Amino acid sequence: MKTMKKEPLIRIAKRNDISRPRKFFYTFLCLLVACVISILFLFIVSGKNPFTAVLYIFNGTFQNSIKAWSTIKEFAILLAISLALTPAYTMKFWNVGAQGQILMGGLLCSVTMIYLNFLPSYLVIIISLLAGIVGGGLWAFIPAFFKSKFGTNETLFTLMMNYIAALLVTFCNDIWKGNSPQMGQINSTTKVGWLTTTFEFLPDILNNKAFIPLLLSLLLAVTTFIYIKKTKHGYEIKVVGESKNTAKYSGIRVSLVTMRTLILSGAICGIVGFFYVSLYDHVISATTSGAYGFTAIIVCWLSGFNPFMMIIYSFLIIFLNRGASNLGNANFSDSLNEYSCELILFVIILAIMLSHFFVNYRLIYRDRKSKDRYLLLTSGIKEAK
Repeated sequence: MKTMKKEPLIRIAKRNDISRPRKFFYTFLCLLVACVISILFLFIVSGKNPFTAVLYIFNGTFQNSIKAWSTIKEFAILLAISLALTPAYTMKFWNVGAQGQILMGGLLCSVTMIYLNFLPSYLVIIISLLAGIVGGGLWAFIPAFFKSKFGTNETLFTLMMNYIAALLVTFCNDIWKGNSPQMGQINSTTKVGWLTTTFEFLPDILNNKAFIPLLLSLLLAVTTFIYIKKTKHGYEIKVVGESKNTAKYSGIRVSLVTMRTLILSGAICGIVGFFYVSLYDHVISATTSGAYGFTAIIVCWLSGFNPFMMIIYSFLIIFLNRGASNLGNANFSDSLNEYSCELILFVIILAIMLSHFFVNYRLIYRDRKSKDRYLLLTSGIKEAK
């Protein structure tokens, strides 16, 4: 006697289409629940008014102009790295080596500033920028070449390249610092190659360390969208990402597209390395850019590789990170610190991921009317087999 398979209590089905108002509703609902959970968490852990804690979080970004510009600086860097990864991820080349590409761009920029400091400052800046682009682009080209020619795993390859880049930077640091305990700022006396001090005749806002990266990052968001959606190269990237066999059948040279796209991603990361050395820190180390090379991966996935959505998610993550840091340093409660406050960031990111799930999928619950139809369908499939 044949046994009938029971219908599951809950099934997941992909949505064919969903209206924009409903998308907004699901996203708003998930974020609202996340905010409520975060406020309850702050109240339970601290035992104090949670809205005071929320004020500390906002003050981490908006308390004064110094904090606001610092937030803008970090936002611009995270957005630029996220946009750099977008072409590769659209092509389904999982580049997790942005950290190493930033370091190599910054390293070649440092080499230029150190060994060409006899040249005029503006010329050193131009050469340093080109060196940063070349450094990041070449470091991304290596895994792209091996992927194209030998089919290596790009995730492991680019991840290992991060550690190699960090070791190269540490090696050069040990040489440059000499007998000093640590490497000082490059050209600290002459300031040759320093971006802001070279163009002091410009208005103050243009000489702000956050303004140029912000402007370029926003322009990059627009150009990335146009590049992916409206150009031949963007079309080739999408076709290769969908199916390499289809791309080959269409006459697209997959290896060329792969290497070209990764060089572009690495070049943008190299520009970020240039900003760190020439504009921000004036020094290179293995910890340059922190963990933004990995945080950018989260931004890419949350945004669905949409350059304009990356603007929102980049700012959200920076805002919450700085807010958590400010709350941890504010002595609001002995039970709260920076690490416990980062749980809020986790809850909000989880809420965004859940909103994406409900936008793309729906839950179907078992009912009595559908049970007989389900059993009939499954039994018919078994008999056909």
